[in-house]
Amino acid sequence: MSKKESELKYRIQGKGFDLRLYWTDFVWGGAILAISTICLELFYRMIVDYNDKYESDVRYYVSTRILKGEKHDRILTVIFEKLYHINENTMEANIYMAAVIAAIIIVNFMAVRFFIKDDGLIDRVPRYSMQAASLIALFTGPIYFPVLHEWYYMHSFESFAWHSPTQQSMMLFSMIATLCFLKMFLGYEERISAGWWLGTMVFCILSASCKPSFIVDFILSVIIFFLVELFSGGREGMGKRFAKLFVMGLSLVPAGIYTLWLQTKEFGDTTLNEGEHHIVYGLKVLLSHEHVFNEMFFGMAFALIVIAANIKRFKENKYFLTLLIFLTGVFQWGFFTETGKRANYGNFDWGRMYGNYFLSLICLALLLENIFAEDSVFPKNKKLRKVYIAVALIVLAMSVLSQLNYFRLILTGHGYMH
Repeated sequence: MSKKESELKYRIQGKGFDLRLYWTDFVWGGAILAISTICLELFYRMIVDYNDKYESDVRYYVSTRILKGEKHDRILTVIFEKLYHINENTMEANIYMAAVIAAIIIVNFMAVRFFIKDDGLIDRVPRYSMQAASLIALFTGPIYFPVLHEWYYMHSFESFAWHSPTQQSMMLFSMIATLCFLKMFLGYEERISAGWWLGTMVFCILSASCKPSFIVDFILSVIIFFLVELFSGGREGMGKRFAKLFVMGLSLVPAGIYTLWLQTKEFGDTTLNEGEHHIVYGLKVLLSHEHVFNEMFFGMAFALIVIAANIKRFKENKYFLTLLIFLTGVFQWGFFTETGKRANYGNFDWGRMYGNYFLSLICLALLLENIFAEDSVFPKNKKLRKVYIAVALIVLAMSVLSQLNYFRLILTGHGYMH
């Protein structure tokens, strides 16, 4: 009996499916339950303004706006209103937010598994390592050194937004939209799956209904991505490729239209006078960020190491698109900002935060491949491979420990801006 068979606890077979559960699946499920339960208490304290310590956006979205009778123009705020009126309290919204955290971990696993499987290494990378990566990803973020950094969150490449239910929901829907798009694209030469096309459209709309920043990045990334795909294939069959790419691109149109409508309705008129709310763009916006290179280096240290070791892999479509989403997010963050009442809302920052998160998640998948498949990185230099993996793991540990401490501070009421 093999080791894998000895670890098998349950197996359910039927027509068209074969469900196998291992003991690590139960450990993983327990970890998800524990984290979501902790978040249930955290979000409750944020909602009730527990001892005036748990500053966040949660209270505003799930109760304040509703009690004030403010108008809702986003799907997510309508959802919060419906949840509130079930029992005229915030418990249902609290459960929803904790469920989003659990769902993010599960989608983390799906994304890591998808990339590893598409690379043909699913039989070489253990399932438990992918489950561990799905948990670790939630706590990846900037490395914190008290001597160099005043804040964990502010003036950094931002940690996970525990204080923002809209960002958490956007993160979940954006990851699902990205995976649906990749599943649709990777098989498009044979056929365009209607299911994946519809999934891309729906989850892009849901993402835009939470925060529109990701959709701006995603549409720009897909345009660049499609242009590269169109012209890299040569002149032969260009017309057929263009038609198929155009059909896939239509899945983003509804979310794009919604974002344009939201821009004109909620974000204000960009022609307003100085001092009022309007959008500012240009290189001076990037230069206004203090310690920008410090932010990027310590916020991206782990991903930069993995990318450097696996740079050739980022020519492959799924890795190239992942990098594009991050870069367009950085572009939006660095070249656009708002003034007036929305100056501190960070509306042009959320897409970059998603890009950073998803890129770090995919770098975790690459690191797993590098660890368990010896020929996946530096195949002719075993010493260099060992040094690289050791450095990557050390930097990852520094990142996770920093963010776990940040999470501890949030749990104990120190505020998310710490």
